[in-house]
Amino acid sequence: MPFSSSHRAVAAILSVVLLAALPGTATAADEPAPTPIPPPALEAALVALIPALAPVAGEAGFETAAKLPACGVADVRTRYGKVKHWKRTLLDTNLKLKRSYKPWDLVSVRKAGIAGSGKVRKVMIKDLRALAKAARRAGKPLAVRSSYRSYDYQKSLFNYYVRTNGYARALKFSARPGHSEHQLGTTVDFSTAPGVPLSTRFGDSPAGKWLARNGWKYGFIMSYPKGKKKVSCYGYEPWHWRYFGRDMARKIHQSGQVPRRYLWQNFESAP
Repeated sequence: MPFSSSHRAVAAILSVVLLAALPGTATAADEPAPTPIPPPALEAALVALIPALAPVAGEAGFETAAKLPACGVADVRTRYGKVKHWKRTLLDTNLKLKRSYKPWDLVSVRKAGIAGSGKVRKVMIKDLRALAKAARRAGKPLAVRSSYRSYDYQKSLFNYYVRTNGYARALKFSARPGHSEHQLGTTVDFSTAPGVPLSTRFGDSPAGKWLARNGWKYGFIMSYPKGKKKVSCYGYEPWHWRYFGRDMARKIHQSGQVPRRYLWQNFESAP
């Protein structure tokens, strides 16, 4: 393991204790004790002791946040559950919003000059408009299939899936009420044209591929990427994109992390 500056600081402290017991390290009572420099062999021995010590916060190689929980079925109130916290709010199969959560600035998606219907928060309209315009210029037009959903709407939708597919199966692809990112008002399900059903085939379409390459540039991140179900809690949904704003979207994109893990480590479980 690399011998970092923090590790050396710990080693230096240990070396004071160990070197004090070695011959020739004593000093006169009226002389300041020099800072002991452990020989290579002793330094190596001290390094071996460090893993048994408590991790140094912020040190590379150490987990500074709590371990990401498994995708269970719980109803724990999310830490950042206020409307003003929309960028930080983590929702999954464990964490939820309260029933009364509703953004105050919902407007029609048509204000962004994009086909489709529904409402989203006004804070994302400018970037949604820029995304839609860029997609059209690239010859890969997009449409909105689904946007904001209230707690009660999500409850009705989930109950429908339970009736038609059974509870266990419904849990695999539909969020229970309070657990849906759509309730934030900053999540959009995209399709190639109004009325086109949601399908994983969207990810292989020219529009879906363009969105996968460029969505983050306009503040949008795919919540449930392919092959990440154990981390994201849901299967591949190339149509489901959450708006974080350009700055945070860039950070999530550059981290290479699924949004759920990024939000857990940086906000939900952070000190």
